[in-house]
Amino acid sequence: MNQNYGTTGIKHGIAMLLMMALEDENHQHLNIDYISSLGTPPEVSVGAEAKWLRDLILVVDPKIYGQIRQLVNGGLAVPGGVVDRQLFEDTAKNISLILRGLSESYHAQYAITAGDGLTLWDPNCYPHPSCWRMREAVGALLA
Repeated sequence: MNQNYGTTGIKHGIAMLLMMALEDENHQHLNIDYISSLGTPPEVSVGAEAKWLRDLILVVDPKIYGQIRQLVNGGLAVPGGVVDRQLFEDTAKNISLILRGLSESYHAQYAITAGDGLTLWDPNCYPHPSCWRMREAVGALLA
């Protein structure tokens, strides 16, 4: 693996983890099942799936997508633990919690109005965290 492809792998892997961290109103991470069920990235994504950033999965390197899907559906023992579906589920939950804590602590310390700055959680809008802010972050990783 060359250095450029290794960097792409890290960026695309992190982008997929962020996509998996999106949760619905029941705190379920639906993109894990979505990725698990598709052998290859979808060729076409419908507009309704854009809020789950599924349209950006098309940009993920197919080899990286395949490796992540293989780990989600199977697993691999590595020094220190096992990389499997449970780890992806735990990681998605933890990323969501960290981003929610960051959002709420920012508001508690710096916000003047409810819409200031780091609005990642709108209680009336799912998925969480804010899919539009996540879209910008994921897009930067996939660029």
